[in-house]
Amino acid sequence: MIYGLLDRLTERYSENEHKLEAMRAREEFFDRAGKVFDDDAELFEGRMASFLEWYVIERPLGKGGGRTPIAHAIDSGLALPAEERRMLAHLASSHRSLFQLASAAERVLEVEDVIGGARFSVLERRNTVGIAAGDLFEARLLWDGDTVIFGRSFLFHPPDAREVILDWVERAVEKGAARDEILFHLSRQYVRWHRLGHVGAAKVYRDA
Repeated sequence: MIYGLLDRLTERYSENEHKLEAMRAREEFFDRAGKVFDDDAELFEGRMASFLEWYVIERPLGKGGGRTPIAHAIDSGLALPAEERRMLAHLASSHRSLFQLASAAERVLEVEDVIGGARFSVLERRNTVGIAAGDLFEARLLWDGDTVIFGRSFLFHPPDAREVILDWVERAVEKGAARDEILFHLSRQYVRWHRLGHVGAAKVYRDA
């Protein structure tokens, strides 16, 4: 249900009076997260899913710190069924961060928030083949009313850059960098590494 709700919100806040705002938000996102294009088949779909989640949940509408689309939907949805209002609240409280996989068993992934330090048990019904302990990835955690699940988008950083990323994040946190700026920086590094042909990940992440 929560994924369907996200789809409806995306449609609502990308059309009619919100169409121009959505276009501006898309440009802003890819300026901050690294530009990808339609022919980037390996990257485009995942980055677009990440943009849509970010736009609906995190980015204020308009200028001057307005409400996010999800907050606007909650405030204007007094006539909605109680269950849908609860789902909106769950979606609004989602948590996007850089995670490290600690372990996986029976579709339950134990992940650590590398930026904030919290640990979560996440139910993942999709195929987890190829995910290994220690992997670093950007993802969004959602509460669906029963358990913690992942959002639709992931960004798995190359294992060769793992130590470089951990060192950089530690320094960024010590300097007081905001979570979204850390994530956007790492996304730009990933896109840059992808553009350079998936070689020398540690050097690419270290040099930029």
